Amino acid sequence: MAEVKTPLPGWVQAWLVSTAVIQTWDASFIWLRPHTFPGGALNLYWKPYSLYIDVDMRYKDMTDSFVMAVSLLNYVEVVLCLILLYMNAKLSSRTVLATLVVQTMTFWKTVLYLLMYVPPMSDVAMLGTNNWMELLFLFIIPNGLWVLIPASTMWDMWGRAGLQGGTQTSRGKKGK
Repeated sequence: MAEVKTPLPGWVQAWLVSTAVIQTWDASFIWLRPHTFPGGALNLYWKPYSLYIDVDMRYKDMTDSFVMAVSLLNYVEVVLCLILLYMNAKLSSRTVLATLVVQTMTFWKTVLYLLMYVPPMSDVAMLGTNNWMELLFLFIIPNGLWVLIPASTMWDMWGRAGLQGGTQTSRGKKGK
């Protein structure tokens, strides 16, 4: 039986699955607060956030509407990732372009979130630590992955989109 070649490489498919799971978990932490906080009825499922909320104070602040809005976008991102995986399984010719668009959204959503910690956009007091190791391992690396991997995916999809055939002329015939 011949292996079917899908439009997306395996690493992008793995990223989309991982994103769907992690973003659902992350957004649900925000929308189920205070039950997800330490001592809350659901904290067992969000134990790592007990450390994270002391570094990223937005996650601890129940009145921060920005983190709530970003979490809604996380749910949108999850739905889009699932649609991309479906399109990929159906070998849709639009999978590569759609993945480029979704990963561009993810990239800029994360950049915007991170910019909210840079003066003058926001008060750096929203970072709850001066410890560089905590900052590196609990904030910079985890959030940085959501910049680096979507950027890598965008680069890959841009190249693939260019390989999917030349430009279309107004009459639908391939141009040079």
